[in-house]
Amino acid sequence: MHLPNVQLYRKAVEGPRLASRFRQASKAIAFLVTTLGLVVFCGWAFDVPILTYIRPTLQSMKVNTALSFLCLGAGLWLAGNDEQQRSRSILGLLVVIVAGSTLAEYAFHISLGIDQLLFRDTRSPSLSAYPGRMAIATAICLLLLGSAVMFLGLKKALVLQRALVAACLAFSLVALCGYLYGVQSLYAITAFSTVGLHTAAGLMAACLAYFLARPNEGIASIAASDSNSGFVLRTLVPTIIVVPILVGWLGLAGQRANLYDTPFGVALLVLGNIGCLTILTVLVARSMYRWECESSHSEKTISESEERFRLVADTAPALIWTSGTDKLCTYFNKFWLDFTGRSIESELGNGWADGVHPEDLQRCGNYTQSFDRREKFRTEYRLRRHDGEYRWILDIGVPRFDQDRSFVGYIGIGVDITELKLAEAALANVSRKLIEAQEQERTRIGRELHDDINQRLAMLAITIAQLQANPSEVRSLVQELRKQTIEISGDVQALSHELDSSKLDYLGAIRGMRGWCGEFGERHGIQVEFKGPEAGISLPREIGLCLFRVLQEALHNAAKHSGVRRIEVQLRKGAGEIHLLVSDLGRGFDLETATQGRGLGLTSMQERVRLINGIIEIQSKPMSGTTIHVHVHVPLTSEHSQRAAG
Repeated sequence: MHLPNVQLYRKAVEGPRLASRFRQASKAIAFLVTTLGLVVFCGWAFDVPILTYIRPTLQSMKVNTALSFLCLGAGLWLAGNDEQQRSRSILGLLVVIVAGSTLAEYAFHISLGIDQLLFRDTRSPSLSAYPGRMAIATAICLLLLGSAVMFLGLKKALVLQRALVAACLAFSLVALCGYLYGVQSLYAITAFSTVGLHTAAGLMAACLAYFLARPNEGIASIAASDSNSGFVLRTLVPTIIVVPILVGWLGLAGQRANLYDTPFGVALLVLGNIGCLTILTVLVARSMYRWECESSHSEKTISESEERFRLVADTAPALIWTSGTDKLCTYFNKFWLDFTGRSIESELGNGWADGVHPEDLQRCGNYTQSFDRREKFRTEYRLRRHDGEYRWILDIGVPRFDQDRSFVGYIGIGVDITELKLAEAALANVSRKLIEAQEQERTRIGRELHDDINQRLAMLAITIAQLQANPSEVRSLVQELRKQTIEISGDVQALSHELDSSKLDYLGAIRGMRGWCGEFGERHGIQVEFKGPEAGISLPREIGLCLFRVLQEALHNAAKHSGVRRIEVQLRKGAGEIHLLVSDLGRGFDLETATQGRGLGLTSMQERVRLINGIIEIQSKPMSGTTIHVHVHVPLTSEHSQRAAG
């Protein structure tokens, strides 16, 4: 039962693992190329000829060739690191300069002085007509490899790079076969321009290091993939190269040892190739059959997973969609289709955008930007519901990847947040109104100070000036001054009582409100009848302050708009709650009109009561009076028992 899951896991990690092995092999081969160049260079530097050739009868590797191998090896070591692209390009350029200069010497029959610039070629007899100069074929191969390393990492030049390296690989293979079979024409253009055996091996190694260095590009990406084509490429190509060469060498060795004649050797070569290739074909076919069986299990598992996903998605109470690598939507769940009232065919591709509010289409643009960067995104837009109403949708999308960590598109989920949007707008509106209410209250206080108290103080100053001018009227003016001073003091005190709630802390909520009602009635010339419990009740300060501010606002509104000279205030306790009622029999008002108007008193009272988890009820009709009822759940404690406990 768990086998498909194991197979899926193996296939998910096999691709990256092969790519990692390719990179490691490339670094190892690049190290060998560098080591080869360093050994030969030391042979020339310390005059140890044996280090420059394999056998005395074979061609030695020249100094410039060794230096070129040093640069190639270092450049190929850095092949997988694009941060070192500049260093790679410089190393490749050095090889191109050396090889290009050598070819120029051959082409124009000149000497640029580079052949024996560092060390003199004193080998006698010399196997080259030009001491210290690399062979023509070697210079051509190094020119090709140096160019490929110089442009490594440039996507536009990828095909050209591969072609150059493939040409160099083909020549190095031909040269090695020439040495293996003793065919000089395969590794020497002329008798005095011969490619050394270790030079040909180094060129082939550099080509292999190049192809393995970047397993995500070109033909190497196929070889590094866990697929049929990758398996065939990794298995057949090395075998096709090695087996015929080995079988041919064995046949030639038998002929040279006079074990059989040429016809028998040719027949043996053919039969050997047939046998080896047949065995190889059977092994490949067997492995591919296993791979296909595992793939069928995997595909079945993936299909079942997709079915489970669609089943879950269609029952989820959210808008779910998926898209492919082309940014076009490929799936919408049942909830989405029920929400929009459209068919799946209408929504696929970019069809879903027809339901987006025209003003919000630009909001959806961040999907394209996030898609290109493979990043999570979230956006809000209005989507038309099946009844024609536009609803606010919070849409969150994340990239999707398959088992090989290859990008396959996006999956998103949308939630209707219209109610939340409306609620946010209504809190924002209340906050704005409260700020306006504060500003209006400050304006009212400033107006009272300026228009009333300030002018009365000015009159008081005038009266004092008259007293100075007519000392004989001291008795009558002093009485007037005393009266004015007492009135101003009383009004300032009343104003401070409205602003400062400290009186509640000293007298308690009940006594504080009772006293303020008396002061308000006297100041405005109306009767404010306060009915409350005689025994003191202790309330939490935030509740007492809230009730006090609601009482103030209600009495101000009644005195200003009701047109009556009597207002009734009731404060009563219930089972675990306190009630405040302010009522009059005046003009009344239309509650809906007043709520939608510019007045902020009702909004202020409602918000204050809401903050203490209370309930406020406002009952009013034109010409039928007004009643404001506030009740708050609170444990009540008598002031006497609270003081005794303290």
